Amino acid sequence: MFVTSEKNRLAPWEMFLPDAEGASVWAAIEQLSPRDVLMLRVSPARSRVVPTIVMLDLCATAPYLEQFVGGEVVLRGAAVLSTRQARAVEQWTLDPLSEIRVGVTEPEQYSGGERLVTVTRFTTAAGRTFSVPVALAERPAPGRRLWRAKAPRTEASC
Repeated sequence: MFVTSEKNRLAPWEMFLPDAEGASVWAAIEQLSPRDVLMLRVSPARSRVVPTIVMLDLCATAPYLEQFVGGEVVLRGAAVLSTRQARAVEQWTLDPLSEIRVGVTEPEQYSGGERLVTVTRFTTAAGRTFSVPVALAERPAPGRRLWRAKAPRTEASC
């Protein structure tokens, strides 16, 4: 969870937005406790505006990411900033994501595989996969790909 303070709100003339009316930007936020933060680049669908960066608590927001499937706002990029167990900034890690899948089912780890749980599955650019449980499931499901990173462009050789 993040807390903003009115003393850190930028004045409209300090923002680099073409239409600052109704917009708010804060110069600083405070993180109440160390945890994993999901950072998303989002923008309106079929739009070429500069994407907005949104920082969200990873575990608290994973169940709600399905709203991006076929919605008016689309993901343009994602990463996980891990501040958990790290008091000093030098110990933080930033893992760019290569894929986010919603509605995937996996065996629940505490039931010895007897029960299924629906998860949101994240895959990092390095290939590490981790899941955030959402709810109990009745039957297996592959889920839906919410977002996938584009392959890096390679320069053409002549």
